[in-house]
Amino acid sequence: MSAAAPAPRAVRFAGVLRQVGPVRCALTAGLLVATVVLLTHDRAVRHAEACASALLVRTAWDSGARCVADNTLYRVDGLLVGHTVTIGCSAVVLLVPFVAVAALLLPVRRMPAVVTLGALGFAALVVAAVNQLRLLTIASGIHLWGLERGYGATHVLGGSVVSTVGIVLGGLTFLVLLTRGAQVVRRG
Repeated sequence: MSAAAPAPRAVRFAGVLRQVGPVRCALTAGLLVATVVLLTHDRAVRHAEACASALLVRTAWDSGARCVADNTLYRVDGLLVGHTVTIGCSAVVLLVPFVAVAALLLPVRRMPAVVTLGALGFAALVVAAVNQLRLLTIASGIHLWGLERGYGATHVLGGSVVSTVGIVLGGLTFLVLLTRGAQVVRRG
């Protein structure tokens, strides 16, 4: 007796496509492509985050804050100071684990695609909002205690605490929406 020859790659792919469905495959591919685009064009995302941060700083203490590229600039004691939104400070990097889980769940037929994408979207909003709160914490520390002490205390300690709480809240939101949302969709 001879062993069956393995199926050609195209046949295996067609089988996966048939089993998962073309819509779910397209959604998964689109999600991954969108993530790669956001990561490769991070400068534009960081600029948007810096401008949102400038708006929050202006709202907090009317300092004439503005964004320039990926920097949020404002005056403290007459000096122009600010903070830069680096790739490590961007919400995009914080969202990668959520996107990875969603990309793994989308092809699974037991999890409704609308629930998976909705949970990802809501978690993205939570993480982005908390990241803005972290940037406002840093700017507030600089405003209250000066550049050296304020940035040192809030970037390392305060920013880390806010980021950790934000990731935990985002993760819990993601999990709750995934599990509860799937139950609601299944019940009809």
